[in-house]
Amino acid sequence: MDIKNCIVIGAGNAGRPVAKLLNYLGTEVTMTDTKNLGEFTPRFQEYLKELEAMGITLTLGIREPDISPFEAIYFAPTIPESAPIRKSAEESGMKVLSHDYISGLIDDILDMDKIGITGSFGKTTTTTMITNIFQAAGYNVYSCSSMKQNLVSEALVNDIIKGEHIGADIAILELPHGTIGLFKGLTLKIGVLTNVLPEHLSEFGGSMEKYAERKSVMLDMCETFIANCQCGDILSYKRKDTIYYNMKSSYSKDFDTEKYPPKFTSYFEDDVFHVCYEENAKAIDETFKLDSIANYNYENLTAAVAVAITYGLSMDDIKTGINAFESVGGRMEYLGNFNGADAYYDASFGPSIRQALEAIRDRNIIVVFGFLDTTTIRDKALNGKIVGDYANMVIATGYAELMGELNMDNALELLNAIENRDVIKLAVCDVEEASELAVKYAKKGDIIVHLGTGASNSYEEVKQKMLKGLNEGSKRYAGRN
Repeated sequence: MDIKNCIVIGAGNAGRPVAKLLNYLGTEVTMTDTKNLGEFTPRFQEYLKELEAMGITLTLGIREPDISPFEAIYFAPTIPESAPIRKSAEESGMKVLSHDYISGLIDDILDMDKIGITGSFGKTTTTTMITNIFQAAGYNVYSCSSMKQNLVSEALVNDIIKGEHIGADIAILELPHGTIGLFKGLTLKIGVLTNVLPEHLSEFGGSMEKYAERKSVMLDMCETFIANCQCGDILSYKRKDTIYYNMKSSYSKDFDTEKYPPKFTSYFEDDVFHVCYEENAKAIDETFKLDSIANYNYENLTAAVAVAITYGLSMDDIKTGINAFESVGGRMEYLGNFNGADAYYDASFGPSIRQALEAIRDRNIIVVFGFLDTTTIRDKALNGKIVGDYANMVIATGYAELMGELNMDNALELLNAIENRDVIKLAVCDVEEASELAVKYAKKGDIIVHLGTGASNSYEEVKQKMLKGLNEGSKRYAGRN
């Protein structure tokens, strides 16, 4: 790369990975932001200090940075098009680095076949399943998902810097909706769209059209496009060669499978999961068994099988890979039995709550509902209404680990929206306290489930808090149940 120096405007989730990538490729990088270091959350402050340690210059708390010394400039998506600094950059004739340019750099570095997975939920699980399948088929796989870091674009750049992609035959990449723009110049062998559901609409001003438009970026990136039938009418434009898949369930009963006929169809029958498709004019019906308590794993399995068959892998390798799949951390992850109650750790919120809890709705369920808002404001009332259809008790927490802030209004808003008057509701400060109380009130055979974004964006921290609370509750209330 021939850019000597560059200034990155905006020290947020888009700016950081761009600054790291340019620095790695030999460009002298300066990052600026209107916020001072102390205005960022403690976790984000650590991220910024890491940039300094890499040799990136930080000039924070600057409202009108001097851009004249720089050859190139990158604007974070949060910088308005009308911002004076954009006009100044244009008038100066300096090179403005677009997302296409940045993702083109990544595409050149990842010079192998690439499979990208996006959607509202199930991205990480689908990515993991596809990774397992290709590994079973003998491929050296580079895989990147939110299991490495909640901000996948930064996790990918971190991996590139560490050389984790070197020697890989194929790359399996989770593509998040928030920073998918940083990937729009990638060339994908196969792109997968699992679903487009309204759980993230608050990030797009409540507009499903804007959300679907963001996901539609995928259509121009891939050689082959695979999508859930649910996406057919929602996408702002279509590809006639789209390969559709569908899992028959209450969730999918309203999908237009006549207008968007699925090549791959799955269903349950007598506790056996079937995936059906046609190959060489012959109808194929393959059966699978997952030791999973979450229904959405089977929808993800349908997508994974569709990708593997489309790529040309054998069913033997597919089944070997799926048999190696246990679960994904933070997706109905089993934590153990505590005084007779089974505990699970899940990051679901919004409509995906139904996918997580549908399989256990006949059990007594105690939900530990973690803080929902992070850098994104989410609909607490919607979450309360949905979880009230399943839970016998909901213990909501007010502490946001990612932000390092306590806001009990968040918990109260969720609890007040529960319409089922039989649900017992408690509001406490954090997950540790909530988990201990869950054990206190649980009876033998009950299920304790964590829900909420903390299981994704603060995976290890929240998990350890929950385990500590569960273990403390087991000691303190031993013999009560």
